[in-house]
Amino acid sequence: MALEVLRMTRCRHGERTVVSLAGEVDADNVSEVRACLAEAVRTHGPRLVVDLSGLTFIDTTGLGVLVRQLAVLRERDGTMALVAPDGQVLRRLRRTNLAPLFPIYDTLAQALD
Repeated sequence: MALEVLRMTRCRHGERTVVSLAGEVDADNVSEVRACLAEAVRTHGPRLVVDLSGLTFIDTTGLGVLVRQLAVLRERDGTMALVAPDGQVLRRLRRTNLAPLFPIYDTLAQALD
């Protein structure tokens, strides 16, 4: 069984920073995700879009990082949107009743519009 490696990229789109995650987010790499999101906000400001469309799996620790980052951003009058097309990640967000916390878009283009 091949181990799915987490890939993270970050880029600016106007006032927003897009962090794209691909692969799997779980307890083994969640600290890297937390650091990447925090650095994006620290460097570029409190307008964040997290593109989850490349994820094949996210566990509850990964979801917890997203919720905590959202709370930090709200304290700074910031925003955080998710890109999560229909699939495992969106189903997990819905099953855990976290989906209503975030604006969720099918595509990055929609999130940036």
